[in-house]
Parts: sequence; C-alpha cells; structure tokens
Amino acid sequence: MLPKNIDILTYSFPCQDLSQQGKQRGLGKGTRSGLLFEIERILKSNIDRLPKVLVLENVKALSTRKFINDFNNWISVLDSIGYKTEWKVVNSIDFGSYQNRERVFAISTLGKSLFKFPKPIKNNKNLGDLITFDKSAPTLDNLLKYNRTPFTRSSKNITKSRLLGYTNFNSEAYLYLPVGLGPTLTASGANSRLKFYFENENKIQSINSITAYQYMGFDKEDAVKVKETNLINENKMIFTCGNSISVEVLEAIFKEIIKNDLR
Repeated sequence: MLPKNIDILTYSFPCQDLSQQGKQRGLGKGTRSGLLFEIERILKSNIDRLPKVLVLENVKALSTRKFINDFNNWISVLDSIGYKTEWKVVNSIDFGSYQNRERVFAISTLGKSLFKFPKPIKNNKNLGDLITFDKSAPTLDNLLKYNRTPFTRSSKNITKSRLLGYTNFNSEAYLYLPVGLGPTLTASGANSRLKFYFENENKIQSINSITAYQYMGFDKEDAVKVKETNLINENKMIFTCGNSISVEVLEAIFKEIIKNDLR
C-alpha cells in the first residue's frame, strides 16, 4: 500500500525490449518492458491515495512507430485512472547538459491541467571543460595503430572520427574529440565506453566513473562519495550513469511542476 499524500511518483521500466541493443519485443505483458504494468496494478490498488504527479522517463524508441501504439495504450490506462498525460522527446543539451541524450518524458497530473514542458535554454557547455587528459589514468595506446577517418562535427556539435579496420561495429569504432558536446552515455554497449582522443598528447582514454557522473549532471563531490564507498567498482559506476536520468532535465521538470503547483 502506498503512503498517503504522495506529491510525485517517478517510475520507468527496463528499456531492453525497446532499445536497438535489445530484442525490441515491446511493452507487452510478460516482457521486461512490460513491468510497466506493475505501476497500473499499484495505482489501481491505491485508488484512494494516488500520487498527484507521475513522471516517466525512457528511451526515445518508445515514441517510434513500432511502439507508439503500446505507449498510447499506457496513456489510456492512466487516463482511465484519472491522470492527464503530456509527453515529449527531450534532448538534455537543451537544458545545459554536456551530452546529447534524447529521452521520452511523460508527465501525468491527477485531475489538474496538462503539464507544460519547460522551454529550452542556451547551452554554453564545452566538453573540454569536463573531459581532460589524465596522466594517472590508463590509455588505449593499442588503438593508435589504426588509421582513422578525419574528425567531423555533426549538426548536434559532436566531433568524431572512426577507427578503420578496428571493428565492424561503427559505434565501437567511434573516437571523439573533447570539444563542443558529446554523445549519449549508455549503461552497456559501445557508448558505455566512450573514447576520447587528446590531440596534444596523441593519447586515447575512455571516460572514467567520476567524469561519467558529471557528464550526467551530478556534482563531482557526490561522484567521489559514491566511489569512496567501494560498494561498486569503476564499471558499475559507469553502468549506473548510463541508466540514470539527466539531472539538468529532471531539475527543469521538477521546477515546472512546483511553479505551476501541480504537486
């Protein structure tokens, strides 16, 4: 049973059955992503003490043609319980993040007006302020032997190259310059091992756990505290970041909820 007077309930579900790295089975009951319907069970069994606001975050694939019907069905479930839902694909760079991270956010309000998403802000971040060469950290010298394509900057201000002959998986072969903005950090796969090339040193290093936390919007001090607990190793710390939500986006959404007295 839920406690009474809950202002905000945040929820999500495993994205493996939606993401390109997973099996794309969808949101059907019995799939990992189908755990979403446990939220339906919880809400319907606590109808006299429903949270005022629900906040969902998940991968962009949720809004694609393949899964949009499942997503709309979920919104209909929430509507039947009494929630009005507004959703949007939000890129974290629009709220001051170092990384391009497009995620679906769905905000459901109980018996109140629809939530209005905050407006994007100007992003003055530069990867070079966060990601710098660390003399004490390991380097990937074995990758220097591979030829690479010229570094090019994308429309989203990501500058990358591709190692030639290194692997058949493009994302694993990508090499980034610490300038402008960066790609999405994920919990697994190639983007959990983001590789940066430092021109002055002619060295390559992977993103480390402390930097990964800052990349997600956490304070360095909090990242250090996590590391000092020794509860999880370096790789697991990066894994938790890849599964996390951009702090900058979440703060902007929470501020909008409070400003409009939706909680």
